[in-house]
Amino acid sequence: MGDYYEHEGYGGGKYRPVSGTTVLCASLAGVAIGGPLLGMMGFSFLASVTLLIVASPLLLLSSPLLLAAGFLFAGVLIGFAVAAVMALTALSTLGWITREIRERFGYGGFGFGKLKERSRDWPDYYYKVTNTGVAPNQVTA
Repeated sequence: MGDYYEHEGYGGGKYRPVSGTTVLCASLAGVAIGGPLLGMMGFSFLASVTLLIVASPLLLLSSPLLLAAGFLFAGVLIGFAVAAVMALTALSTLGWITREIRERFGYGGFGFGKLKERSRDWPDYYYKVTNTGVAPNQVTA
């Protein structure tokens, strides 16, 4: 065991073989650390199973309340989903109506399309009303 000679490892690196006492000490340390952890894990599992067995009759007795609460929660979620769909439909309809109004009445851009056309006719309209004596509601283009 006293032979310590270097071997060429993977990738060209050098390593020394591990002695039996090192392996024994590492195994004892693993058992010393892992043993209590394994014991605590088993205790935790046993406690969980015991509490489940004790609580199952209470769960069966209160299941109608839990079922009703579950149905109520599902109804609330469905209500919110329906409200979201209705809001999306309303916004879509509002956009559609706005687009239709712009197309039918010619309001382009910021809604000044027809206003610009009417303002071009304003000098002619003013001249006809003031100089010819025609009533404003009888002026034709």
